[in-house]
Amino acid sequence: MKRNRKIFWFVFFAFGLRGGFALAQEGEAGVESPFSIGVGARALALGSAAVAYPDDPTAFFWNPAGMVVVQQKGISFSLTTLFEGTQYNFVGYVHPTMSVGTFGLGIARIGTDGIQQRHWERGIIQEEGEVGYWWGKAILSYARTVVKGLSVGMNLDVNRQVLGFYSTNGFGIDMGVHYAFLPERGILKDLFLGCTMTNVLSPRLKLGVSSETVPYTIRAGAAKVFFFRQNADRWLLLADLEKGEYKQFRYKVGTEYGWNGSVFLRAGLDNGEVSFGGGLRYKYFQIDYGTSRIGDPGFFPRSHRFSLIFYFGKSIPEQRRLLEEQRNLDIQRRIRERMEADRQKRIEEGLRAGKEHLEKKDYFNARLEFARVLMADEENLEAQELLEQTTEEERALQRRREEELLRQAREKDRRQRDIAFVNQRFSEGLEALEKGDFQKAIEKWQQALQRDPDNPQINSYIQKAEVELENEINRFIARARQLVRQENVSEAYKVLGRAKDQTAGNPGLQDKVLREIQRLDNVVDFLTNYQAGVQRYGKAEYEAAAKFFEKALKYDPDHDRAKELYRNSLARSEGRKQEMVGEVREKYFQGIHLYRDGHYEEALRVWEEALELEPHNIKLLEAIEGAKKKLETYKKNK
Repeated sequence: MKRNRKIFWFVFFAFGLRGGFALAQEGEAGVESPFSIGVGARALALGSAAVAYPDDPTAFFWNPAGMVVVQQKGISFSLTTLFEGTQYNFVGYVHPTMSVGTFGLGIARIGTDGIQQRHWERGIIQEEGEVGYWWGKAILSYARTVVKGLSVGMNLDVNRQVLGFYSTNGFGIDMGVHYAFLPERGILKDLFLGCTMTNVLSPRLKLGVSSETVPYTIRAGAAKVFFFRQNADRWLLLADLEKGEYKQFRYKVGTEYGWNGSVFLRAGLDNGEVSFGGGLRYKYFQIDYGTSRIGDPGFFPRSHRFSLIFYFGKSIPEQRRLLEEQRNLDIQRRIRERMEADRQKRIEEGLRAGKEHLEKKDYFNARLEFARVLMADEENLEAQELLEQTTEEERALQRRREEELLRQAREKDRRQRDIAFVNQRFSEGLEALEKGDFQKAIEKWQQALQRDPDNPQINSYIQKAEVELENEINRFIARARQLVRQENVSEAYKVLGRAKDQTAGNPGLQDKVLREIQRLDNVVDFLTNYQAGVQRYGKAEYEAAAKFFEKALKYDPDHDRAKELYRNSLARSEGRKQEMVGEVREKYFQGIHLYRDGHYEEALRVWEEALELEPHNIKLLEAIEGAKKKLETYKKNK
């Protein structure tokens, strides 16, 4: 009995597979490659619905463009049990890259041994021993994303048949396209479409005296992915339609549920034939199983397929994350280098300016420059020495003043006390100046002037310190405004608080700081109400959003975006999708024609003119918002 079945397989394989699996399945005439039963246990369990989301190293077999779904290098080995000892094996490798596309390589082989050779001689069947038959196919594949979401791919197939001492070769080409919808939310999120045509260039095989051309097959499919538990679990739905050159339409549907990326359950229907299976993955290793009935259930038993997959290397998302981390590290390094270069430049400029002031006997500015250098580099020996030299020059100048005062003083004891007091307050002022506390330095020197009102050095230092204090306050205010632009409001308040402390005893500067604090309060009130309005607007709570935007506009009446959102909130809370008539209708359809022709700015202008005529028309608002988003995307991509 087994030998008779071997003879059947000889007929099935050796004579062009005319009828082949098609005859075995539904009695459809024509030539059909045995590789049409597919590869990979995952696909078999999913009812062979794998065109739109072939998420393993067999991807190029189902759709060469679908290789873009595979995010990590991997190699797959599969073994399928067929009938009467027929062996069907496959090995495939997919190599995704970040910039030059995805490459694939695979080898499939189906064959059997023990085919009994017989011939007629004088009316008697003569046996001549056994031969083997196999059909192999090598696949070289490439896929690339041509525009955002759209990918194309191609397979180069090399077919070889061997029957005993006979052999033949044939070459074919498969083509495929794949599209991934990329919205962040909505029904189209994580939706994939795929289409492939095998044997666009059909291989022609001639084994013995007969030749056959392997027919083409067209497959189209869709897949939808749902994620649960913070993307730890995944539910996948797939559906394909298949039409062969000699086959009627066939449908294939499948579903897969994966727990934590480790345990997978799968089921499908292949034109009404039930298939199911599962898989386990641990780190870089995965084993899959699938079972289905291939062929006529009255003749062929159910087939089983096992696959082993080995993943290695970093996945594309991991590579992108590492590149982003490296890019951030490079940016931080460049920032540190730039900051260090700026610091060194400030030190050099401070030393140069300080020396110039010292030569001109402008000890105040010399001390100020040397003190700033030491703030940037407290161990700078040159700045320390120059600061000591400045101190000595200041003391010498003060001593000369002391001597002059002593000569002029009639009351020596009182003058000496005054001198000691002035010297002490002058020194305390210098210490405060070195620390950047200009207000305290001014206070100390003003106390000294009470005893020596005509002291030119102290008067000069007070005037210069007041200028520097005002500059310092301006720097504080500028820094606070910069922090507000960076939305670091709490730090801005701290900076203005330090500025306020510096203005004690100076009503003019204190008033300036208080006005800046009031301005910051207005900014905070505006941001608080504006952000609350944006949140309500995003939740479609338009009436509540309008109230917050109205409050925000009290603090910043000229804020264009707040005015626009306020108008839209009122319209959405009061308006409706009413029928447009007259000029409004004309402008609405004029904008649609401009938008379809790619004139987004002109379409936006026409719709805004229509909105002025009918402010509460929600259709106009939706059209304007859609045009703005499209215009932003267009400008970014451009």
